[in-house]
Amino acid sequence: MTESLNFHADLESILGELTHARADLVSTVQALADGDLDRARRGGWPVRRVLEHVIQSENLYAALVAHLREQPVAQRGPVSCAGQAAQEILCQLDSSRSALLSALDGVDEERFYQLRRMGHEEYSVLSVLENAAAHDREHAGQTRAIVAAA
Repeated sequence: MTESLNFHADLESILGELTHARADLVSTVQALADGDLDRARRGGWPVRRVLEHVIQSENLYAALVAHLREQPVAQRGPVSCAGQAAQEILCQLDSSRSALLSALDGVDEERFYQLRRMGHEEYSVLSVLENAAAHDREHAGQTRAIVAAA
């Protein structure tokens, strides 16, 4: 029984981290003017490409969670933020998050913690979700730094 309580607490905790990290990224994007999307630091990606990368990565996280759960992996088309307004990019961020949460829906305790080898790494559903939250935090900070420096 204690293990199941830990599972529910861990699941709730990581969902909270995902929500908080995404809220930070979304508020960062909402503060941008469409012209800010093309700002870049010398030698780095423009904001638009950073956000495209976040969306692409989250789609990969969703596919990895589905694979780890031995569920069908939804095929997502290519992602492009080229020429899109900030509001359209926010819609794509919402769509990629929905895909991740859908892949997670109904996860059981065993699959949540089970480590499985993928290439040269091992992942659990929990570790993938931790990576997704960290990824949003990293790129929210990167986006703010790009705009501040430009």
